[in-house]
Amino acid sequence: MTTDAAREDKKTQILDATTALLTGHGLQALSFEAIAKEAGLSRQLVRYYYPELDTLIADLCDHLGKVYQEILIGGIMEIKQVERLDFFLDFFFGTTEAYPMPDNLEAYDSLFAYAAGSRQVKERLRAKYRTLGQVIQHELAIVHPELGETACDELSFLFVSMMHAHWSYIATLGFSDAYNRVTRDAMARLIASYIEAPPGAPPIAPSWMRSD
Repeated sequence: MTTDAAREDKKTQILDATTALLTGHGLQALSFEAIAKEAGLSRQLVRYYYPELDTLIADLCDHLGKVYQEILIGGIMEIKQVERLDFFLDFFFGTTEAYPMPDNLEAYDSLFAYAAGSRQVKERLRAKYRTLGQVIQHELAIVHPELGETACDELSFLFVSMMHAHWSYIATLGFSDAYNRVTRDAMARLIASYIEAPPGAPPIAPSWMRSD
């Protein structure tokens, strides 16, 4: 194994351990000592690859994102263009058995809590969720060209907001996953309501605008 490959393998080991730690015990359990123990590595080695916790958590955003990306790519390869929007919605609300959500959703709530005090992590999460929103916006425009740009923009933001809040309730707080179908169907009704009565006014804010 080359030096670069060995380095990436060790970083992946650390990020996997951090994911397991956050998923099982939450942000309050996070420390270099706990990560090292979970990874089966020395604290010094973890600090060698990640001297700052902010950098580790920022990389964790990308690491978790790759897991979802791989599942999505696998699903997209098997479906038609016109079915992609439904697949995305089914996947992100947990209603597709063939491509279940990864078992690490609690880690995302920890990332959001951590982001409150870390600009680096906040920037990374904003970029990830903005990209997801833009993908949904694009798919909405393909499937429902009658919606228009403003409606697709608003729906993409509402989708991402609903999706994150949904998994906070289901994965982190432990409400029944029967609500997966409730939320998925509610999203379909929301899209239908926009098709029936699309926004007539200009957008309130530019697409995925930041406040700072």
